[in-house]
Amino acid sequence: MSEVKKNTYWKSLNELAQNEEYEKFMHREFPENATELTDGVSRRGFLRVMGASIALAGFAACRRPVQKILPYSKQPEDIVPGIPLYYATSFPFQGNLTGLIVENHEGRPTKLEGNDLHPASKGNTNSYIQAAVLGLYDQERSRTIMMNGEKSNMDDFSSFLAEHFADRNKKIVFISEANSSPTYNSVKSQALSKFRNASWVTYEPFSEENALLGTEMAFGEQLRTYMNLENAKVILSLNDDFMGATHFNNVDYASQFAKGRKSVDENGELNRLYVVEDSFSVTGSAADNRLKLKASQVEAFTFALANELSSRVSGLNAFSSASNEFNGHKWIKALADDLTSNEGTSVVTAGVQQPAQVHAAVAAINVALGNRNETVSYHRVDHIDDSLSTSAFENAVSSIDSETTVVLVGTNPVYTAPANLNMGDALKKADVVIHLSDYADETSKLATWHVNRAHFLEMWGDGYSYTGSRSIIQPQIEPLHGGLSEIEFLNMIVDGSFTKGYDLIRETWQGVYRSNFENKWRTILHDGVDDNEGFTAVNARLSRRFTSSISGYLNSTPSSGIEVVIRPDNSVFDGRYANNGWLQELPDPMTKITWDNVALMSPHTAEENGLENEDLIDITVNGNTLTLPVWVQPGHVDNSVTLNVGYGRTGLGSVADVDENGGGGFDINKLRSTDAPLFSSATISKADGTYEIACVQDHHSLEGRDIYREATLTEYNENPEVNSFKNIHTYEVPGMKEAEAIGEDVPISLFDEQTFPEYEPQWGMVIDLNSCFGCGVCVIACQSENNIPVIGKREVKRGREMHWIRNDRYFVSSSEGHGHGEGGAGASDSTNAANDENLRAVHQPVPCMHCELAPCEQVCPVAATTHSEDGMNQMTYNRCIGTRYCANNCPYKVRRFNFFNYAKEYLTTGDDPEIIQMAMNPEVTVRFRGVMEKCTYCAQRVNRAKIDTKIETGSPKPADGTVVTACQQACPADAIYFGDLTDENSEVTKMKRSNRDYQVLEELNTRPRTSYAAKLRNPNPALA
Repeated sequence: MSEVKKNTYWKSLNELAQNEEYEKFMHREFPENATELTDGVSRRGFLRVMGASIALAGFAACRRPVQKILPYSKQPEDIVPGIPLYYATSFPFQGNLTGLIVENHEGRPTKLEGNDLHPASKGNTNSYIQAAVLGLYDQERSRTIMMNGEKSNMDDFSSFLAEHFADRNKKIVFISEANSSPTYNSVKSQALSKFRNASWVTYEPFSEENALLGTEMAFGEQLRTYMNLENAKVILSLNDDFMGATHFNNVDYASQFAKGRKSVDENGELNRLYVVEDSFSVTGSAADNRLKLKASQVEAFTFALANELSSRVSGLNAFSSASNEFNGHKWIKALADDLTSNEGTSVVTAGVQQPAQVHAAVAAINVALGNRNETVSYHRVDHIDDSLSTSAFENAVSSIDSETTVVLVGTNPVYTAPANLNMGDALKKADVVIHLSDYADETSKLATWHVNRAHFLEMWGDGYSYTGSRSIIQPQIEPLHGGLSEIEFLNMIVDGSFTKGYDLIRETWQGVYRSNFENKWRTILHDGVDDNEGFTAVNARLSRRFTSSISGYLNSTPSSGIEVVIRPDNSVFDGRYANNGWLQELPDPMTKITWDNVALMSPHTAEENGLENEDLIDITVNGNTLTLPVWVQPGHVDNSVTLNVGYGRTGLGSVADVDENGGGGFDINKLRSTDAPLFSSATISKADGTYEIACVQDHHSLEGRDIYREATLTEYNENPEVNSFKNIHTYEVPGMKEAEAIGEDVPISLFDEQTFPEYEPQWGMVIDLNSCFGCGVCVIACQSENNIPVIGKREVKRGREMHWIRNDRYFVSSSEGHGHGEGGAGASDSTNAANDENLRAVHQPVPCMHCELAPCEQVCPVAATTHSEDGMNQMTYNRCIGTRYCANNCPYKVRRFNFFNYAKEYLTTGDDPEIIQMAMNPEVTVRFRGVMEKCTYCAQRVNRAKIDTKIETGSPKPADGTVVTACQQACPADAIYFGDLTDENSEVTKMKRSNRDYQVLEELNTRPRTSYAAKLRNPNPALA
């Protein structure tokens, strides 16, 4: 078979090399011996990974316990059983609110979606938001107030507060998470006013402090930087993963960036993204040009760029003397040319882990390029003050003595604080420690009083979005365990008595709406967001002292030798989501690792140190040593090791905790220090033993077949059919010539073709690879919508994950002669490809294809999988007998076999299983052991819309946009299109008509209803 491709697509180094280990794994793709729990897994080990999600596997299914219900004695006016209600609220994350719409079934929230009216979400979400509903129903959330580890109650706690805080001269140290709530900050001001000897610090392990200090250095005051990516034609990211879930404003930025990639024909334009980073991020995978640098080298690179620009634009004279190893680098000239050619339509951004001087230089570059108030703006944020400071936090911790009362609001510094602060020892010195938190965590165990915090879906609150839109947090359910919100908790300390959060919030907003309050109050509760203009934008100008303040850094040199970089985790962030099974089992967007953290390093660094995947190494930073496993990551910079925090928990919950088999990851915070909290020099050495990692990157491999297509914008403009089957393979789709001879426009088939009634809609989907950046929110959204169980690390390692949509990540080598169908690359070729300086990564979500000529339907002996009249491949679960013939016959590998009866195992232990059942979507059946599962195109949403439309119009065909699948609705990049293919004006039909549209494995003539729009890249020719 002839081949014209020049790119090699591969998921892992083993696949690239086609080595013995990979061959063995592929032969185990359909494992036998599925007998329930016969492999030595202890009951505790099994239940450890299940957490709240386990009941989603099978309550209310067959084999369920008898449950008695009572009817309403008086039917509530606004509730119709079976029909959900929707309410607005907001999701708090590092002090910023993202607007949400919550789906409620008879008073219980079951699904979270973005609020179209809210600027931070625009109707979309990220993985943290989608998984938050599982956190609400987590059985292991703290359920009670505790005093010295023993259960107490609200009355005793209230009495203690009234007595203890009667002395207004008491020495108090408040340590809180970031919070933008006007009500919260009002109570904070009252506390500092009432208690004369009180101090307040805000601590976030990954805060925006460096960015704020950078703008202070540049402009003379701390300002928040906001990018308007919709207006940007050229974007330079300096170690800033602005589309990753860990970023403060990622949903908004991802949506904006994707709009600049929506080229639907050969006349379209694309923005251009440059990324300079040390380890592959989701933003880096979307880059048109990507450069690997150590994190400590980014500073010198930024100064070299500013130096090059200083001779082309005014305002950068401070960098005219900057000289380092990157002066004259080919990237510097190419960037300078592109940025100056796009003055006013370019933007430069730096990651929060970079030091203040880098942010200052970036601010100066943006101003000099005329980007201020065009693609970037600077805002005063009133609720951010000097309390958000590492030095303030250090001083507060060092000030704790035997007369100090420490009040901790939400934060968990015993786990997250830099190791050199010895936070645990500091708290032991205190007179009294009062801790409000979601879990009885590491800090709670040292507290005099632990107070269980209400989930954001249980409490009243308010706050600002990243850009300053005022929002309301509206409870969706009464606190399941009687928890307190932050404002209720603090108000009890200040006021001496309990006041409901609702009353506190209303009091604040009565000051905002001074007239016509009730109408405006009802409006904001309905809309979820106020119509205020946001934070004040400042026409920032460089400070007169900027040149002198930046000059001291221009000759700084990057670290030599091995460098360790510490980052928040895409799944569990800083550990606050560690007990969430959905997030733990969500594969990392780039490494595809689940349930653990590792030491990421480049293939070259691993080879130099004699290391392979899963080898244990000792990493020493500032005299502290930690042992953890290695994972070799293509695209990683040499002589650098990336570590993600959030793991290695103890006593938090069964999902998060390190278990008896060593699972649960490693506590990276032991290597952090206040001097170098995010990256520093280190030494590494190989340790004894190995550690098993559950990584899905080799699962469901399509073994080099043609599934991913892409081209540069130039190639596409020159030949719009560049991604067609004929252009890729140099011949027509088999059967096409014969079909054309008889006047057909699809290849002829050996099977009888199904006909569909004209009165029914015909559903189809297009996934735009040009927009998708692999964040994985579609996976969690599908899991939440369809009651998909978590199966745990051991079963994931066996290839048994249950996700109905997977998000494949491929690395792309631009090496001649290694196209699809060429076989293995060989050892030396694979090493070269993995170390390729131009290595790229691409993502492809893969749900069920809903083939019109579905191979699974041909082989099912009991007709459990069939086609509906509206074109969807259906599963009838009570027919399925688990032969798995359909999975073997599916060329797309999108069917999942349910190996275990999770519900039966769960119901033998645990407290209050009724709480877990509340998380389930009642519109979706739950499955039991021995059946095949797969994507259903959210049939429940389709049927609901068809019924409603039939009632309203008499036609079963909903209007375009009426049916939105869970994955489509959650996607911040709007990469998924779904709709009726019989509607010529529907968005999905328009995408199907695009010359970028293609079907995966088109030569098999399965005629999938799901197709893809090929990716277009816009690289700089000067960096080819």
